[in-house]
Formats: sequence, structure tokens, C-alpha cells
Amino acid sequence: MNVSIGTAGLMISILGLIQVLIGPHFERWTKRFFVTFFSIMVAVTALNLTGQLVSLYPDPIHARIFRVTLFLESLLPSFLMLLLMVFLLRSSGEKDWGSNRLFHVVAVLCVVYVGLLIYTQFSTVIYSIDDSSVYRRGPLYPLLLVPPVLIMAVNIVALWLRRKDLSPKQRLAFGVYITIPMISMLIQMFFYGIYTILLGSSAAAVFMFNYIWLDQSERYYQQVQENKQLRIDIMLSQIQPHFLYNTLGAIQSLCKTDPPAAEKAIAKFSRYLRGNMDSLSKDRTIAFTQELEHTRLYLELEQLRYEDALQVRYELGCTDFRIPTLTLQPLVENAVRHGVRGKISGRGYVAIATQEYSDRYEVVVSDDGPGFDPEKEIRDGRSHIGLTNVRERLQRVVGGSLRIDSQPGAGTRAVIVIPKGVDENAYLCHR
Repeated sequence: MNVSIGTAGLMISILGLIQVLIGPHFERWTKRFFVTFFSIMVAVTALNLTGQLVSLYPDPIHARIFRVTLFLESLLPSFLMLLLMVFLLRSSGEKDWGSNRLFHVVAVLCVVYVGLLIYTQFSTVIYSIDDSSVYRRGPLYPLLLVPPVLIMAVNIVALWLRRKDLSPKQRLAFGVYITIPMISMLIQMFFYGIYTILLGSSAAAVFMFNYIWLDQSERYYQQVQENKQLRIDIMLSQIQPHFLYNTLGAIQSLCKTDPPAAEKAIAKFSRYLRGNMDSLSKDRTIAFTQELEHTRLYLELEQLRYEDALQVRYELGCTDFRIPTLTLQPLVENAVRHGVRGKISGRGYVAIATQEYSDRYEVVVSDDGPGFDPEKEIRDGRSHIGLTNVRERLQRVVGGSLRIDSQPGAGTRAVIVIPKGVDENAYLCHR
């Protein structure tokens, strides 16, 4: 029976690990957690089967191997207990989980449990293995189960306290994984010789994994739909009627004064509109050079009207990175409309700069306009749909951010921050 239980646990753990490795739509941290989780489960079940095999040989050498496998088989689950608390806190939005008191309690209990395991190697009061590979429980064996039971109880408390920050599927997944091993542990305490903890933990781990996977997949596809609607909102907010009318008016004037220039302007206008339409089919990021080219077309069309009154500067320290669609152009349009056109003289510049750092890329759009007080601007009652959409796109698609630096009379800087090593799937399904 125990060999069957151990084999089933090993197969379940291996299948769970394979499922994690090939499964799509996972947050990076979640995938890393389950890879570690199931790797430990595979090791535990493999050690269990190895221990059962060597225990069949009643000699001192195999007895020593049995002691080692049993020690490691009992030690590794303590890391699972700690990982589970970390994962629960992270899933509920606790970024600084290391300073959480519940995490500290679980860490202390894990240390106590490991201390008891080490003590068993020098005493027989908890359990012992003689030179004939015979395993016996000692009178204080229940003491070894106290820390794991208390850890499970603390996890239940954490689940209850953080329940409002978890989805229904997450609550069910954590609840099942916490309660089934606890019940299995209590059963094994009274029914000596049957490895119910091993089977219960393996089955509960796969259950937890699948429900977390379903939850993240649902949120991923919901996020994709929201991103599609957001792209439509962005496009509609950028193709303003006044821009279309003014651009067509400038082209009309060129038709009379400079037909070749008018022909080139029409080609640019067509490419600009096509770029906006193409953005609707982009679910992910595009090359920065592509977004820059679209923005350059916009600026050249604006220069048809303002000519030398609008100066454009490029300080491109790097271009080999990716960026969500329609995140640069809205900021440049704001710089032209509120920066250059907001000056009394009606003359000014817009600068686009990029810089690469060890952990991020930055794109800076600056102007020498009148500037403003960002705090007052945020509370002025206007929707600011362009900036809002840019922020949401950056956060949802690449986990990036947008910062606006401005002072009255000192111009404005809009800074896009894009972290390096971004897994777009992770952020598309991020809470």
C-alpha cells in the first residue's frame, strides 16, 4: 500500500511539474513558485520510495541510508510550509511579505521543526531506526507534528485575514491545500504505518495548482479584452477632429503653393492614420523604433502648420527595446499642444530622449512650455484620458510607469519607465 501511495505521489508531482513548465498565462513569480514547489514534492516522494526500498534490507549500511532519506523526506516539507505562506501573502497583494508577522511566526515554527528533526538524529524519544532498518516511533513522536499543525493553523488565519484580497478560486485553492494535509497528518498520527500525508499533500498540491492556473487564465483573457477596449479609447482620444481638420487644411494650402510638398504630406498623413489603425491589432508591445516612427510622422504633420515655430530634438541613447503601442505619441501631442502652443510666443521645442540603465529603459518627452503644478492639474476635475490610458497600458502590459515632472514657467518632462526582463504574459494576467 505504501509503495503504491509513494508511486502515486511521485507521478502526481512529476505531472504537476510538467504542467507548470508547459502551462501558459502564468505570472513569472507564480510559475517560479510552482516549479520550486513541485520540484520539492518530486524530491520528497522520490526519497520516500528510496527509503521504502532500502528498508527492505536489514543491515547497518542500508539502515544509515534509510535514516538519511527519512531525515531529508521530513526536512524538505518545512520549506514548502514557508513557501506556501509567502505565496499566499504575495497572491493577496502583500509585496513586503518579509516584514509580515504571520510570515515571522511560520518561519520560527519551521526553525523549531527543523531543530526537532536534528534532535531525532541523536535521540530515540521521537523516532528511531535500528541497524536492522526497523522504524519505531518514540513516546514524544506527537511533539514532532506540533509545529506543522501550528503552521497550518497560522496559514488558515492568514487565509481568513487576506480573504478579501483573493479571488474565489484562490481562496478555494489555498483552503484545500491547507486543510487536506492537516487532516492527513492527523490520520497518520493515529493510523501508524500508512503514508496518508504523502498522498494527501500531492493531491492537494495539484488541486491548488490547477485552481490557481484557472484563476490566472481567466484574468488573462479578461485583461486581453480590457486592453483591446483600451486601445480603442487611446486611438479615439488621439485622432482628434481638430488635428484632422488642421492637417487637411495645411495640405490644402500646400496644394496651391507647393504641390510636390502636398503630395509628400498626403503620404505621411496616410501612413500616420494607418499606424493608428494598426495599433488596434497589437495586443502586446512593439519595437520602440516603430512607435518612434509613428510619433515622428505626427510631428512632421504638425510642422506643416507651425514650420520653424516647432523645433524637434532627438537624443536617442538606445532604441533596441519594446514599448506598448500609442504610449509615446500621446505624450508628444501633449507637449506640442500644452507646451509649445501654450507659450505666449507660440514657439518652442519638444525633445524625445531615451536612456538605458541596468534594470530599466527610460523614455523622456520634454518641452520648454509654460509648465504647470502636477498636483493641481490632477485635481482640476478633467478626465486626462490620454495620460490615464498611457499609465494603464504601461502597467498592464510591461509593469512600467509614467512620471510627470513639471513646474510653472519651467517646462514639463514626461518619463516612461520600462523594466528590463519583462514577461508580458505575467503583467497581462496580473491583478
